[in-house]
Amino acid sequence: MDPNSKYSDPPPPYEETLSQAIESPGLPAVTVVLDGQAIRDEATSAPLYQLSRSVTTLPRTPPKNSSIIFERMENGIPEKVKSSETVQTRHRHLFYLAHPADAKYRTDIPGYYITCVDIETVGNIHLETSKSRLQKTEFSAQLSPRRTASHRPLFDEAGETSTLFTARPGKWVSSRYIWTQKNGSQVAVEDGKGEEHKLVITSPMKQDVRDALVAVWMLRLWYETAESKEAKREELERLVAPVAHQNWTIAKRVAGLGAFAGVGAG
Repeated sequence: MDPNSKYSDPPPPYEETLSQAIESPGLPAVTVVLDGQAIRDEATSAPLYQLSRSVTTLPRTPPKNSSIIFERMENGIPEKVKSSETVQTRHRHLFYLAHPADAKYRTDIPGYYITCVDIETVGNIHLETSKSRLQKTEFSAQLSPRRTASHRPLFDEAGETSTLFTARPGKWVSSRYIWTQKNGSQVAVEDGKGEEHKLVITSPMKQDVRDALVAVWMLRLWYETAESKEAKREELERLVAPVAHQNWTIAKRVAGLGAFAGVGAG
């Protein structure tokens, strides 16, 4: 570029910036474990993130709110507190994880998505699914950069979304899913036995990228829970129950009218 020019070089494309954020030195590799509504550092048991409700268990009654709050736990000492006092943990609200109850009947919003609370996060993300050659579900996190929950529409309709992460079933039994970025390089591996859910983050990355990765992991687990056979059976039972009750009510009314008619005929 001409050094005498008053204009600076244009910034690199967002996808290139994001790739550099993942690969550049940042937060070290870490293994996180889902513990109810908390997501902890496996090595220290320290809570790193918090959910407003579980993504791996079905609620006893359908929740009124179809979103889940995702917070990052931050340790800090208030300015006017002595250093000898206990460090306090603050909750920073980052995302809303969403799965609208009527998503299957709508075309205006995705079935599973994430919206940001403010512009400091990576952007809004929606989850796309596909089937592998072995008919296993694969997941793709599509990013609409720099959008938040206050934007309308929530997602870029001009086709400027980019693939943030992809999760594909692993080849080994112990590895549930392998997470990669757009260039195919691995960033994390799911692990765990039985009902244990663990994410081994294998690459150093910036804080906002790690936040997004863990949030998308939670969204994927929510998908598995909400789309399970047990969830579909419970949904069917809820739909059938009002119909059965209505039919029983009608039957009682008919029986009552029949009895009244019989008395009158006598």
